[in-house]
Amino acid sequence: MKLNPRFLTHETKGEHITISTTGTKFNGLIRSNPTGAFIVESLKNDTTESETVDKMLAKYDVDRDTAEKDVASIISQLRKIGAVIGD
Repeated sequence: MKLNPRFLTHETKGEHITISTTGTKFNGLIRSNPTGAFIVESLKNDTTESETVDKMLAKYDVDRDTAEKDVASIISQLRKIGAVIGD
């Protein structure tokens, strides 16, 4: 799975946003906290949920169960708006 190329990311003044472009069913932008931004950025390359969890565990002081729930929740939300493609 990866971030749909019709969604762009931008970081300015410490704020991370994901913006939909033309041809998407979502019209708007998403503001992410640092954890959400980390997950979105990891989706720029083809990855799996499990690989993203492993990356979170390496970067943040978090237990596996919490990381798995956070990653699953954010990816689910991104899928609903068409921001994630593939399995």
